[in-house]
Amino acid sequence: MVSFDPSELAEWTGGRWLDGVREAPITGFCFDSRKIERGDCFIALTNGQRDGHEYVGSALHDGATAALVERPLELAIPQLVVEDTLLAMEAIGGAVRRQFSGRVIGVTGSCGKTSTKEMLLELLGENDTLATRGNWNNRIGVPMTLFGLHGTEKSTAVVEAGINQPEEMSHLGRMIHADVVLVTNIGAAHLEKLGTLEGVAREKSLLMEYASEAAELILPASAFCYDTFASFADRTTVLAGLDEPVEGNPKRIVRYGIKDGKIQINELYGETYFEVSTHSPGIRSNAALTLVAASILGVPADRAKKRLAKWVPIEDRGRLMVHDDQFCYIDCYNANPASMADALIAFSKAVPATLARCYVLGAMNELGSEAERLHAESVEALSLRAQDLVCLVGPAELRAAYRKGMQASAEQIHEAESADCLESIIASFRGAFFVKGSRAFALEQLFPTISE
Repeated sequence: MVSFDPSELAEWTGGRWLDGVREAPITGFCFDSRKIERGDCFIALTNGQRDGHEYVGSALHDGATAALVERPLELAIPQLVVEDTLLAMEAIGGAVRRQFSGRVIGVTGSCGKTSTKEMLLELLGENDTLATRGNWNNRIGVPMTLFGLHGTEKSTAVVEAGINQPEEMSHLGRMIHADVVLVTNIGAAHLEKLGTLEGVAREKSLLMEYASEAAELILPASAFCYDTFASFADRTTVLAGLDEPVEGNPKRIVRYGIKDGKIQINELYGETYFEVSTHSPGIRSNAALTLVAASILGVPADRAKKRLAKWVPIEDRGRLMVHDDQFCYIDCYNANPASMADALIAFSKAVPATLARCYVLGAMNELGSEAERLHAESVEALSLRAQDLVCLVGPAELRAAYRKGMQASAEQIHEAESADCLESIIASFRGAFFVKGSRAFALEQLFPTISE
């Protein structure tokens, strides 16, 4: 295992080692003292609910060989003292990325980032590609991902970048310094702080702003219509449906079609049809985006076809599961209006039409002043039958907005502020469940056997 040079760490962060440095190698970094591995440098973060300095002793006990701190501690562990440990993390991550000679793909968008990243990992090959673990896509997760590039023999990295407020993407973009940027979509997510769809697009575009000089941008036609992407037109490949209009003048337009659930991109892969394990229109579109990226990176058609067919959604991201004759479509890691509408379409196509359906809808957080309107609009297309039920979870005003948007009788709707209040209804229902809402409502806990 390749170790980090202490003098380089001090140089990158502008920090100083307290009382010199021991010989014990630093082979990794960790910010959670409960997950320390021998050889880790523990990062004492101070920007959360807890002060990481309180856990340095525990990290030392469990095998940490150094600590990244903002103030010296009276502990027998080498300490790199910096002004801000989060900024120091970013500095180390950025420096490691600059030393990496392979290609880096940055993935962002309002929804579908994680599934897109996972499809790219499958297409490019796990043996040759480092990718963000789970959804570690913020100012902590991105440097943790980039640390893995230190001394690696992998040739490619896929790094997911997620934001919920202005200026955050500036930090992520500088670290990632992408060679290829892929944007899944622009939708009504995190409007509480980002304000408008134009604000969302502007912040997402910063991943391209801080990319390498020759970086390429891949995005759907629905995203290219935002003015903020126009300045990158000469480096942009736009993915569009066969008859979909494309505004502006991108460098390249690639058109794709879907037949019997399979993707075809004649311009890139000829008559090859690609299977992807989902009924979601959004994920299929994102799969087509990943195929564009794979083509740019030199993955041949036969290999791409075989690898994409192996990909399946992870358990809480739009995967249909069956247990004791109960169908359950769990897509509740997070939610915004675009992903809600897309998931409802996927669910309707994935389950047998004869089954009664129970829609467990959690509220969608961080939508700002437009929250009630967006909740109502997100379920306007939901067509309920007499045997179907709806369970609404969240604040009263957002439950009311859901009710306003759907056509349902009072007997069909059950409401609660928290999911556990609906356990008896869920337990007695037989049929197919649709489960989606913001992560804060932990809807998957209603289905512990299925979601394990």
